[in-house]
Amino acid sequence: MISALYTNLPDNTEQLLKNALEKGLAHGSGEAKIFFRADDIGVPGKQFSHLAELFIKHRLPLCLAVVPTWLTATRFITLQSLTKTNSSQWCWHQHGWLHRNHETKGKKQEFGPARSVTEQIEDLKNGKNRLETLLEDNFSPFFTPPWNRCSLDTLKGLQHLGFKAVSRSIGAKPVCPHGLPDLQVNIDLHTRKEVEPEISFNTLLQELERGISSGTGGVMIHHQRMDTTAFEFLDLFLKTITSFPAIHPLLFRELI
Repeated sequence: MISALYTNLPDNTEQLLKNALEKGLAHGSGEAKIFFRADDIGVPGKQFSHLAELFIKHRLPLCLAVVPTWLTATRFITLQSLTKTNSSQWCWHQHGWLHRNHETKGKKQEFGPARSVTEQIEDLKNGKNRLETLLEDNFSPFFTPPWNRCSLDTLKGLQHLGFKAVSRSIGAKPVCPHGLPDLQVNIDLHTRKEVEPEISFNTLLQELERGISSGTGGVMIHHQRMDTTAFEFLDLFLKTITSFPAIHPLLFRELI
């Protein structure tokens, strides 16, 4: 589903983005970090190709959350060809195992309370082993849980397995154990729930301002939910980010 945001963007979108960034910097320390995280990676296609092209065009880093069971050796060769194999620009990391909801009630989770600790740890291991085999030196030991949710047992398991950090949504619970940073996304481009385009855009601007003022903006991207307008907006958004020398785009490994 495409967010209502992209059905009616204002004519002065670029200026409004600049205003939000300027306010964020003014309300913060005057400088900020930003990272971009693209979820549900593993299957090549036109939308992924377009996404990679935009980040290459603007020379910005992108953290790619890969679903282990979606990736094959052949698919990774194709994905690498689309990203020009420039490893310094990308952070290929783990996004669950199957990307399957196991909860029978409540919000969706792959690594939630409905499953035993043993089952969760086994899936974490399987995913990590598969990506280490397929990605080799391109694999980075970071973990984005599907739907940005996971249990405390999962967080402890990640730490035990040598993961350097997790990436969830702002305010995510439970709190990570000491020594496992949570690189939280606080700017959502594509899974927005607002029905009215104007409300959706204004809320996005608020997220952008707050994220930058906090010192670290985390942008969540879902390329499968992007249409032509969404790609045009992302192009403009990335261009606007690069026009601010005080905003520093980084990969996960540069944030811990």
